[in-house]
Amino acid sequence: MKTPIRKFQRGPQQQRGMSLIASLIFLGVLTTLGYSSITTAFMQERMSGAWQDRKQATQAAEMALRDAEAYIATSVTGLTGFNRECGNGLCYNGAQGYAVDTPSGMASNVWSTSGIFGNADKTIHYGQMTGAASINGVLEQPRYLIEGFRKQHAGQGESIYYRITVRAVGARPGTAVTLQEIYRA
Repeated sequence: MKTPIRKFQRGPQQQRGMSLIASLIFLGVLTTLGYSSITTAFMQERMSGAWQDRKQATQAAEMALRDAEAYIATSVTGLTGFNRECGNGLCYNGAQGYAVDTPSGMASNVWSTSGIFGNADKTIHYGQMTGAASINGVLEQPRYLIEGFRKQHAGQGESIYYRITVRAVGARPGTAVTLQEIYRA
């Protein structure tokens, strides 16, 4: 016996909207995944930009260190021109490096004195003394200061060392790098 096909077909009154609910759940999951992907991509792009800016500032600081070394090698003789007020970016704090009677605010670390890199009279701009071309891609040219100090060697006399401290800024004002090295002429 054959059954008519009509008996297996369902009418519109028997559908309850399950496909609509399933579609809405699936759409919600896809929207959440899409939003998460976009948020992650934006965050990674910002991190990459910050890393690139920091790298640019570090390279500018390295160039300023080489600039300071060239200046010392060609134009600085001993501690001539160095003083406690850090005139022209040349600082000297006494025979042992840091004397007890240093001026207020210049006590042990001249380079960490608040605002010293904002003072044009106490720091040297990159290229100011060597004529080096300015660095592209940075908000401002790096600045440095040179601290001279003497060191007594047992039975061998005295040596002069220079601590070079450089502060460079990347393309954004919040990206600043400070590098330091001890240089012996």
